[in-house]
Amino acid sequence: MKPKRTRSSYILLLGMMSLLVVGAWLAYQVYAALTASQITERQRESIVPLDGIITQEALENLAGRRKFGETDFSRLVFNISQELSGTPAGSVATSSGSQQ
Repeated sequence: MKPKRTRSSYILLLGMMSLLVVGAWLAYQVYAALTASQITERQRESIVPLDGIITQEALENLAGRRKFGETDFSRLVFNISQELSGTPAGSVATSSGSQQ
């Protein structure tokens, strides 16, 4: 005659098997997320590798660029904001049309 198993041993066996199944499912989900590409076919087709060649013309264009200082930049931004909004610098136009 076989010895009887207690109910707790069956519960332990069921719990261990459930844990194994959940662990395998979790491992598969992590693997699938890590190996899946997030780039669409359209993006994959439009991606072109860089050749890494810098021409002499590009270097000359970079050397000939105008260098802006902080004062030049603030003067430029100040002029653009006056032309676009029509409000003096430092004031804020509100929805009612009045200035603060």
